Amino acid sequence: RYNSMRERQKSVNHSNRSSVYNGTVQTPSPPEVAVMLDQVKAHRKDVAELAVSAGVMGDKYFKCLRGYTSIQEPAKSFWKRRYFAVADNTLFMYTNECSRTPSDYLPMDNISSPPRDAEDEVLMPHSVAVNFGDGEYYLYFDTASMRQAFEGEVHKAIGAVGP
Repeated sequence: RYNSMRERQKSVNHSNRSSVYNGTVQTPSPPEVAVMLDQVKAHRKDVAELAVSAGVMGDKYFKCLRGYTSIQEPAKSFWKRRYFAVADNTLFMYTNECSRTPSDYLPMDNISSPPRDAEDEVLMPHSVAVNFGDGEYYLYFDTASMRQAFEGEVHKAIGAVGP
């Protein structure tokens, strides 16, 4: 049937490709895509408004704790490298230090216990685990002094909220 192994391989590759293109892969419809894009835009707008109201965009930005961290969210297996700023009991995260609006934020009001050492769990120095109310986040800091400064901000937030 096949004159060569190469022809057989071409046939196998073609049948594999056709199974992908024959409709077995679900793609969202244009209205679903529009809804998803609206949700993303609304989230970004909310985060930007919160950053402006917290003063992270103004003079307070230069007085708050800021720097780089790597963060692993609950139930995620990968780490994200983010520039962060802590202001008004909120951890704002940016994709880089030149970003004008935060990509995400974590309110520190929901933290019920102090950060715990996570160096043995994640096998990285200067790592802490913090439960922001929706699960435990791992944060890795480049230096011990940055980690201590962040822990100090968390203790202030817990002291301001707790008994």
